[in-house]
Amino acid sequence: MGAFLGLSYIALGTAELLVRIGDGDLSLLFWFPTLVGGGVLVLAGVFKITSPAWASLTLVTVGALLGALAAAWTILAPILAITLIALTIQRTRQVTASTA
Repeated sequence: MGAFLGLSYIALGTAELLVRIGDGDLSLLFWFPTLVGGGVLVLAGVFKITSPAWASLTLVTVGALLGALAAAWTILAPILAITLIALTIQRTRQVTASTA
């Protein structure tokens, strides 16, 4: 789920960049960084950063919320973001409980 959400955010940000690059529209300064940055943070939190567990949780949460903010019009993105955050919290609790 994290890979899907992260890659979707990056794809939406890239599409937004390609559509608006020649318009001179300053809204691109919001859409591109929030979508692509959110996607990169989600992917890093899910796949790259595993220790400490709170770092992974922080990256996934911030990335998911950034992307959900920019893609709120899809309705599905915020639902997936909240679900991913909840699953990451659950995984973090399991990891910290097993190491304690």
